[in-house]
Amino acid sequence: MTVRNGRRCSAADAYLRPALARKNLTVEVRALATRLLFDGTRTNGVEYFRHGRTVTARAEREVILCGGVINSPQLLMLSGIGDPEELSAHDIGVKVALSGVGKNLQDHISATIAYLRKEPGPFHRAMRFDRIVPALARAYLFGKGVAADLPTGQMAFLKSRPDVALPDVQLIFHAAPLTATPYLMPFRRPYADSYACRAVVLRPESRGRLKLVSSDPRTPVRIRQNFLATESDWRTFRAALRMSRDVCRQTPMQPFMEREAAPGERAVADADLDAHIRGNSITVHHPLGTCKMGPVSDRMAVVDPSLGVFGVEGLRVVDGSEMPDLVGGNINAPIIIIAEKAADIIRGRLPPTTVRPAEMPTRA
Repeated sequence: MTVRNGRRCSAADAYLRPALARKNLTVEVRALATRLLFDGTRTNGVEYFRHGRTVTARAEREVILCGGVINSPQLLMLSGIGDPEELSAHDIGVKVALSGVGKNLQDHISATIAYLRKEPGPFHRAMRFDRIVPALARAYLFGKGVAADLPTGQMAFLKSRPDVALPDVQLIFHAAPLTATPYLMPFRRPYADSYACRAVVLRPESRGRLKLVSSDPRTPVRIRQNFLATESDWRTFRAALRMSRDVCRQTPMQPFMEREAAPGERAVADADLDAHIRGNSITVHHPLGTCKMGPVSDRMAVVDPSLGVFGVEGLRVVDGSEMPDLVGGNINAPIIIIAEKAADIIRGRLPPTTVRPAEMPTRA
């Protein structure tokens, strides 16, 4: 949870907004970066569209690209950094041949086991329209009450089988359906109350990719997630769903459960679970890996350990795209740590000294 003083604390709240008053910071909104600019092998600026005109921003020292897992590789490719064959297909001149740009796309995938409730739960009661407004006011003013909480705060990290080294399954519990909406009779009927356990494959083997569709920066790239490309990923997903079902069928859950709504009690065979996965899977919105970090000997690597792009000077990529592999959990905190580490590297700060447990001070 990214929370400060009882409220959601985004990266914008924690880092950007406190810095807006600085004289050396300019924030341009509704702007589309179109290409990187070069002086020989050195990146010295960025070109972007804003209000119908082309604008150039020059860099005295370096350009730090933080476009994210989709836009960072797209801008690199539009600027001539990428797979030569793919760039030539769009008449983009090759500045640096890096075959890994846009490759190695990874993400977490999930599906749920859903249950109808015997009786409406507390969240359902709170969603009646005449109760929502006072609850929201109480949450906003005092940080208390049902509106100050989320019905999705419980989770578990588990192993799908004993021989895996680290947890490869995440279970996320939903105490209310994602389709929950305010209601008030006779104007709107209450929604059918339910709860669910969402199973996530944490360490997939499958890898996707991005491809340019056009040299026009306004044209979105083609995203091929390539989920479940290996039998191992399918096997882990089935195990995760069965674990979800096992948890939800435990004795303490029986007073709440009317019946399994999806995929249903009869869906027990691998083929049944596979059909449920194909029809109900969604991304967990944890994409990464499209500008992979690695040694110069790795032909798929795009950035070095200092986040500098191979083959050019004065250009770093600082976002989730350089993570070579998925972490076994949500990626917000790791990406913030990457940004903190990048800031230390750029400013020339030494890494913090590691304190071993035996050396840590104790309290009397």
